[in-house]
Order: sequence, then C-alpha cells, then structure tokens
Amino acid sequence: MTTLSAGARLAQYEIVGPIGSGGMGEVYRARDPRLDRDVAIKVMAPHVAADPEMRRRFETEARAIAALSHPSILAIHELAVVDDQPVAVMELLEGHTLRERLKQGAVPWRDAVRIGSSIAEGLAAAHARGVIHRDLKPENVFLTNDGAVKILDFGLALRRLELPALDGDGPTLVRTAPHVVLGTLGYMSPEQVTGDRVDGRSDLFALGCMLYEMLSGRALFGGSTPQEIVAQLMHDRIPELLKFDALAPKELRAIVSRCIERAPSRRFDSASDLAMTLRALLSGSTAVGAGPKARARGKSLGVLPFVNAGADPTTEYLTDGITESIINSVSQLSGLRVVPRSLVFRYKGLQADPSTIGVALNARTILTGRVSQQGEYLTIQAELVDTATESQLWGEQFRPRLSELPNVQQDIAWQISEALRLKLTGEQKKKLRKRATVDPEAYQEYLRGRYFFNAWSPEGFRRALEHFERAIERDPTYAPAYAGLGDTIGSMSYYGIIPPRDGFPRSRSAAEKAIALDPDLADAHGTLGLGSLFHERNWQDAERHFRRSIALNPKLATVRAFFAILLATMGRHDESIAEARTGRELDPLSPLVNMSVGWALHFAGRPEETIAELLHTRDLFRGQNADEWHSLIIVAYELLDRFEEAAQAAMGHPCFGVPIDDQALRSAWHSGGAPGYWQERLAALDRAAPTMLPLIHYNYACVLARLGRPDEALAHLSALVDSQHGSVVFLAVEPALAPLRAHAGFDALLTRIGVPRLPTASTPHRA
Repeated sequence: MTTLSAGARLAQYEIVGPIGSGGMGEVYRARDPRLDRDVAIKVMAPHVAADPEMRRRFETEARAIAALSHPSILAIHELAVVDDQPVAVMELLEGHTLRERLKQGAVPWRDAVRIGSSIAEGLAAAHARGVIHRDLKPENVFLTNDGAVKILDFGLALRRLELPALDGDGPTLVRTAPHVVLGTLGYMSPEQVTGDRVDGRSDLFALGCMLYEMLSGRALFGGSTPQEIVAQLMHDRIPELLKFDALAPKELRAIVSRCIERAPSRRFDSASDLAMTLRALLSGSTAVGAGPKARARGKSLGVLPFVNAGADPTTEYLTDGITESIINSVSQLSGLRVVPRSLVFRYKGLQADPSTIGVALNARTILTGRVSQQGEYLTIQAELVDTATESQLWGEQFRPRLSELPNVQQDIAWQISEALRLKLTGEQKKKLRKRATVDPEAYQEYLRGRYFFNAWSPEGFRRALEHFERAIERDPTYAPAYAGLGDTIGSMSYYGIIPPRDGFPRSRSAAEKAIALDPDLADAHGTLGLGSLFHERNWQDAERHFRRSIALNPKLATVRAFFAILLATMGRHDESIAEARTGRELDPLSPLVNMSVGWALHFAGRPEETIAELLHTRDLFRGQNADEWHSLIIVAYELLDRFEEAAQAAMGHPCFGVPIDDQALRSAWHSGGAPGYWQERLAALDRAAPTMLPLIHYNYACVLARLGRPDEALAHLSALVDSQHGSVVFLAVEPALAPLRAHAGFDALLTRIGVPRLPTASTPHRA
C-alpha cells in the first residue's frame, strides 16, 4: 500500500491527512462517517508487513491495547486487514508527546505528579490484565490539549496469559530471551538490560526515570554511547538526584528514589500503590516519606469504603452507606483526625497494603470492612489496623438484621473510640450510645438516597430525591431523611436543575421539618443558609444559619464552601478566602469545595491567583465538573486580557452554559484585537440566547460591560433581577461588571437586590 493522500478511502474511512510515521508504519487522520467522528489509523508499512516477526509485533501491540480500557491508555476502536496489510483504528489525540514538552525544560512539580499519577493508574489497569509495557518513555506518553494523559505504543508489551509456565494468580513475570535487550536505554530497568525476569515493577522503574526527567529537566541516565548509559544504570550506587522544583514537597524525592531502586523488591509493590501515593501528594494528604516506613503522627483514622462481598451490585448503597455513617460518627469525636469521605472513596476497590494506604491518606490507623447479605441478615466484618506496625488493634464480626443496622454502625464507632483510647465528653458518649428508632425500610431508603446524592450529578440528584421521599413515606418522623431531601432540592435549585423559585421554598420546608424533629442536624441548618442567600436574599439570616451549622459540625466542608460564597457576596473577601481554604483542608478532593476557593479569589478581584488555584486542581474537574472549572478560568484570563489563553481554555467547553467556538474566538482576537474578541463573545451569546434565559442576562451584562455599552448591560441586569435568579447576589462583587459600578443605574439595581454595601469596590489585579 502506497502513501495515502487526503480524500482516499481505507475501507469505510476517509483519509483526512497524515499525522506521522514510525518504524512500524504510517499514521493518518481519518473520518468515520458511521459515527461522525475523526479517528487515527495506523497502517503497517509494506516492508514490515512482509516480515512475520514485525507483523506479529504490530498485532501484539494492537491486541494488547484493545484488551485494555482505561482513560490513560490509547483506545483501539477496530483491527482490520486491508489489502493484506494490518490496520489499527485508534482514538484521535490532539496535543503533543511528553518528549516534546520536555524540550521546553522541567515540568512544574504538580503537573509532573499529575502526569505521573495518570500513567501509574493506566499501568495499574494494564498490569491487572497481565500486560506489561516494557518500553515506557516520554515518546510513548501523550499529553492531550484537554489535559488528559495517554500511554502509547504497547509494541513490546507481553501478556501473562501468553505464558503458560507462569502461575495465573502470581505476579506478572516474563523472562526475556538470553542476551536480547528489548526497550529503550535510559528507561529500561536493570532486569531488562540483563535479560532477567520482568514484571510490572519494570514499568515503575521507567516511570521513575520519567518523573525525574520531568522534575529536573534532564535524563536520569545519560551518556554519549549505549555502553555509558548501561554503566550508569548498573552501577551499585543510586545516582544523586538533582534539586527539584523548590516548591515541591520533600516526599517527592523519596517517591522517585523508590521507583528507581535497582532491586525490584525495593520499588513500589504495584502501580496502584504508586498512583495512590502520587495522588495523595496532590491532595496534600501524604505523610513524610514514601516507603513503608513513613508514618503519620497523632491519632488519625481513615475509614476505607467497605467491600461489597456479595454478588449483587444493587446492594452497593449498603456498603457505601455504612462507610459514610461511620465517618460521620467518628468525625465528631474530639482528639481524632478523620480522613474525609472524598479522599477515602478515591481508593474504593483498590488493593494495597496498610502501610501504603496509611502513607497515602496520612492516617495512623485504617478501618476496613466487608459486608454480605443473606436475606434479612447482614454479615459485617470490621478491622482496625495500625499502619505503623501493620497489626490489628480491633476486629469483630457482626451479624445484625437489616433493621438493626443503624445501631451496629454506632457500635463500630464506639469500639473504635475505645480501641484508640479517645477521651470523649459526656455528650459524645451519649451520642455514640444512643439507640436508633428509625423504621428499617426508611433507613435503607435513606442510605439509597445518600448513595445517589453523592454521585453529585443531575441524574444522581433525581434518584436521591425519590429515595428520600420514600424514606419519609415509611417514617414521617425520620429527621435525616428530611435533611437529605432539603440538601438535594437545594442543590438542584442552586445548579438550576429545577427552577430555583420552586425548589428553594421546598428545600426550606424540608430543612425546617428536619430541624423541628432534631434541632442538632447541622446539614439542615446549612440548607436553610443556602436558601436564605440565593432565594430570599436575606444575608443576615443566611449568615446565622451557616454559623449555626458550623457550630454543630465544624467539619462540614460543603457548608463552609457555601459560607465562603456568602462572605464573598458581602465583600468580606479575606474571611471568604479563609473559610473556603478551611473547607478544602477538611475535604481536599471535593470539586465543590475546591471551586469555592476559586470563586472566593475571583470575587476578591484576584484573577492571577484564581488561575493558579484552578490550574493546581484541574485534575478534580473532569466530566460533569469540567464546565464550571473552564468557565471560571476563561473569565479569569479575560480579566487579565490574556485572550489567547481564554480561547484555549474554551476549547470544547461552554462558558457558563454558552457554547463557544474557540477557533472563531481566536481568529477574532488575532484580526480585531480585544474589541474583535468581545464581539465574537457577543455573537456566541446571540446564538445561545433563545435557550438560555434567564442566566443569559448575566453573561450579556459582563460582555457588554467590556464592550463599553453600559445601558444595554444594565438592561440585561434589570431583566436578571426581575427573573429572581439566584445569581443576582453576585452582582456587587463580580469583577467583570466593574466598568458599571460608577453608573447610577447599577447602584439602583443593588438597592433593589438588597445586597449589603461593600466597604470598598473590588477591582481585578492586572498583570
């Protein structure tokens, strides 16, 4: 097959153009008309196809990737033979390789750790399927324009399933043929160079080399000849690690050192362990050191998600509910630091030794559990482990009826406090020993509601609503079900999933009922604060409710996040930022809580810091959470007149619900400067307007203010106020509206809203 030109057809695919070439063949961009998408097609070169061994290697690579499914691994859509030449149809990636990025110099430590953790997670998925890469290097890692990391080129991959001499339950091990070196010098492990046994830890060695190169800007093993590189690699002494980014945590050096240990037994046991430790660095939860000997200090507990030991996936709500209930109970005990839910649930389903988990979560003790159900009975096995000694502090098996589940969870929390020798107040002891009287069916419906609520998605909220309502039908006196109902409707109103003018009153009614039944339900007071701000626009009541919620449970990170937003709307920016950061310390992986830090900085008129904050936490914002993150960073770049970066951030994402053509935006900026940019933003609003009322008015006002058209901007703001949309509480502190603040009409609008007057106007900090 000759080189393909644009317009040529390959089976059902239409060639768009070449992407690149390599030793195995040519890669083209092509259009798949069936699915209306662009793909990449790798076509084996004719001389390679004629070589049986090279053909086998090509097919091995394609089959190895096709057997895997993970966001960090290049996806194979289809394998085919066209005109007697093997063809692999793959997902099309836009961006550049890690090697191309390294030509610019060292990578900031957070970006390096994010890339490394994504690679480790992809390797963990491959290793779990018995696939070892064996040629991991910067050329085989692709960084997409939207921030994803993809592992490429499994051409040297070997699968355990192809090796009948190995135990299928043991580690993935391969012995290379004697004197045959496979891989790339500078990234190959010592065992690869010597032709010794190879397992997944060889890939971890290569990843350690890449981490070092990202952090230092230079290769770990260098030399002008292969002999020099091998000599460095096989030297008994580990090479001295150069100084990394001064801002990098000291644990990072220990992590890299452990990855590049000569002996595989001294490296991380698995890619999952390495991924867990790297992710913990990003969240700020890791302890000093990175090996099994690194220990957390003080009394700290991580309650790992209980394992569903049964075969029925529909009972997953039980295991998650038990875990969350125990976390909520022990979180209120003095003298004990409890790892937040968002951190522990990140490790759901991962298998790792207690010491690794302890390091990742910075927890001295770990609670694990297994749950199985037989009819109306549950079997719950719980174990408390000291991660420093890897010894059991306490363990017990419970066999309650479903109706007794709430009391068993309290018993577990009580026995944890006893095992850790916590000094509890009389009130705390009373709470832990209090017997629940809830209807068992109502309690199960409540757990189902919490399970779906924690999905934090429109569909999850809708499912949660159904289950909370059923719980209330079963037991009209069950206060937590009313609190859950209020939380759900309030969240749906906040995000516009249901009309706020209908949702917030329903949310208030449910929260008030919960408080009437149990005045100490902190969540319900937070729900009242949310409605007081966004629906009633009563700043004083909102602050009172939020403060009451925090007094009842200081560890409710979401309440602190919303309280930070309230403080921002009142112009109390230092308090707002401090409150948002406190919330993040309590729940460092929550997208909502992390966004509250970005919003607090934005409303304080600090766009540079807003951008830095968002870039540091971008890994948390994928899928359903991505649009809000992109919207805020677009606006922050615009406040600094960094229009090229704003257009880049807009690629594939709307700005506060408004679809944006990033190419048109970039073209308008290049041809017409700032006015051209804003005219294109205005054109995008005009296209979206018919489907976006009333929030579209907020967008129009911000854009028209930048175009110097204050009267039109104020007309849109007046329409926004008339709609009673909750976003009006932000008008006084929105930096994009700063050009309107000297206008008498703007002041009149603030009077209509009733917003507290700010001590000083907030203006953006420009570069």
